[in-house]
Amino acid sequence: MRGTSALKLRMFSLFIKIIFMCGTSLMFTRISNGYNTDITIRLAVLAPGDETLPFALHKVVPAVLYAVQTLARQGGHRIEVLHRDTECSSTYGPLHAFELYNSGLADVLLGPLCPYVLAPIARYSSVWELPILTAAGQNDIFDFKEPHYRSLTRMNGSYSQIGLIFLQVLKKFNWEVVALLFHNFEDRTIGNSDCYFLLGPVYTALGRKSFYKDFDETSKTMNYEEMLKEVSQNARVEVIVWYIKIWNVVINPIIGRIGVLGPFGVTTPHPLLSLLT
Repeated sequence: MRGTSALKLRMFSLFIKIIFMCGTSLMFTRISNGYNTDITIRLAVLAPGDETLPFALHKVVPAVLYAVQTLARQGGHRIEVLHRDTECSSTYGPLHAFELYNSGLADVLLGPLCPYVLAPIARYSSVWELPILTAAGQNDIFDFKEPHYRSLTRMNGSYSQIGLIFLQVLKKFNWEVVALLFHNFEDRTIGNSDCYFLLGPVYTALGRKSFYKDFDETSKTMNYEEMLKEVSQNARVEVIVWYIKIWNVVINPIIGRIGVLGPFGVTTPHPLLSLLT
C-alpha cells in the first residue's frame, strides 16, 4: 500500500512539474517586460477541502509542495504555494479567485477541478490575463479558447476526443442507430454529473439525433430492467456511462436476462458500449 501511494505521489509530482514549466512559459511576457527575472512565482491551488473527493486539498497540496522542492533543488524559479478551499461551489470558488486577484497574491492558478467552479474562474482569468492550469475541464465547452477561455490550459485532454473515438468504433461495425444511457442527478440543483458531460460530446458527434435517457443511480426506486428494455427498443447499439459498482452489482445480472451485450463477452442481439467511471 505504501509503495502504491509513493508511486502515485511521484507520478502526480511529475505532472505538477510539467504544469510548472507551462506556467513559467505563460508568464514569460510578464517577466520580460521590465520585471526582475529573479522573482518568486506565486502559485495558488484551488481545490475542495472535502476529503472524500480524489482531488481534495489535502491530497493535492503535498504533491505540489514536493514538486516545488524538487524544482528548487534544480535551480528553477522560486515558487510560493498558497491554497484556497473552493468547496466545489460556483459561489465560493470564484470569490476566492477574486480575493487572490485583487490582493495580487497569485501569478498562476492551479485548478479548480470542479467544473462548475472552473467555468466562471476561467472566464475571469482571461480578463485578468492570469494563467490557469487544470487537470480538469474535459467538458466540450472548454474546447473553444475564444473568447472566454484564452488563459486556460487543460492538461488532461477533452471529452470531445472520446466522441471521435466512438464515431470510429461505430463506423467500423456499421452501427448507425445508437442510444445513450447515463447517470445524472435527479436533483438538478447540484448540477449535472460527470457522466452527463462525458456523453455530451458523443451525442454531438452523432449529430444530436440519438435516443438518450438519464437515470439517477443513487435512487433506491430505480427500475433498471425496465429502463434497459425501453432503451433496447430504440436502438441497435447502446452506449452506457455509470459507476463500476452499479455495473457489477445491478446491471450485469440484468443484461443476461434481457438480451443485451455486456463488455465481457455475452453474445446477444444488442451491442452495448460501456464507459465505467
